[in-house]
Amino acid sequence: MFQSDYRREMDRLAPGSAAMERLEELLADGPAVRRPRRRFGRRAVAALALCGALTATALAAGPSIRQALSAHLGSFAPYGQALEGAATVNGVEIRLLEAVTDGYSARVYYTLTDLEGGRFNDHTAVGGSISAENLGAVARFGGGVISYDPDTDTLLVEKLLFGADFSQPAALTVGSADSSRRTFDAVLPVTLPEKPIQTTLVDGRAVALPGQNTVTDPDNGDYVLSAVGFDGEGRFHALVLFDEQFHDLTGDAYPYIPGAEGIDRYPGETEWVKVEHGEDTITTGVTPEQVEYVFVSGSYHGPEEPIPLNVTFPLELQPVDAWEQAPGRAIGGVQVEKIHLSPLSLAVFYRDSPESSVGHVVLTRKDGTQVPLRIQIGGAAIGEDAGLRYDFWSFDEPVELDDIASITIRGETISLP
Repeated sequence: MFQSDYRREMDRLAPGSAAMERLEELLADGPAVRRPRRRFGRRAVAALALCGALTATALAAGPSIRQALSAHLGSFAPYGQALEGAATVNGVEIRLLEAVTDGYSARVYYTLTDLEGGRFNDHTAVGGSISAENLGAVARFGGGVISYDPDTDTLLVEKLLFGADFSQPAALTVGSADSSRRTFDAVLPVTLPEKPIQTTLVDGRAVALPGQNTVTDPDNGDYVLSAVGFDGEGRFHALVLFDEQFHDLTGDAYPYIPGAEGIDRYPGETEWVKVEHGEDTITTGVTPEQVEYVFVSGSYHGPEEPIPLNVTFPLELQPVDAWEQAPGRAIGGVQVEKIHLSPLSLAVFYRDSPESSVGHVVLTRKDGTQVPLRIQIGGAAIGEDAGLRYDFWSFDEPVELDDIASITIRGETISLP
């Protein structure tokens, strides 16, 4: 892997909260640890009451699910719309709960309850999607299971779609529930052996033999670092092996330096070699003095069979109130046709131009502060009008329209009434 590719890949990775908590425990008597930043990480939302937004349909989900939904929505809860709809397929009850939408983005929440019991767990994944008219070049689908209540065998699921026109018909499809997929993420301390570890050739590359300097994860017995150390050529090996009941295995293991930033968190250059029931991560350009911890992560599947569901619910979504203006003129060299501002997001529609997007936009409150903007789409086409494009930004917190003073696009400021 070239250095630039490695830099991009490593900058994308960072240990999760569980891994960092484990590392901080290990370093409790040592220097303070700076948590690495996770790019595109989900921002934690403070738990607030639902303010009566849930109806009896949502109440059927049970108190722990309601609490989980309330915590997840946080300050967005007052903008929720209760949904109705339920179906039972293959012993699984699917029930719609709530949606938050502003006409160009939608967050839809629903539950899956295993009526037979015992088939769900805290790593069950739910396949599904939201569909709508005029998707264009939508850049953001997402969502997944956000809570599991083992007492009722109920999953709370979020599905996201940014960039669709929700004034047109929309639908939610729930495809399957799969409890076989598992992931792991940990920072493990390692002690290097004094002698080089032994290797064998696999596809012409030297990989570590198992059973040398084994390191276990105290929180996950499904895998081990079966060999950790440097070989006779100075290459660092971290061999991840899984129990034989698992399949579709990936297990990456990088030297990790607490407190470092960017590529320095994972020194050296790395290649991966698949072996039977695992993977050997081989790192060059790293010295023994740099290797006190290894960051391991990966995914694998267990023996559970997915539960097919294949249910589609029509969605009647009611967008929250929004402010719109149609300049229909050039602003900073871009022909801006419409501006759509809601408490949830901002969308700017414009005609094709040499510019690839609207560019920098500033949303200013009446108190002079700026609203943080998280761009979701840049230069996406919409509908049959291939010349009409838009940029779309979502907000980390709801924005009260009465609090907004102006929008600045490419240096020109447009005041709100």
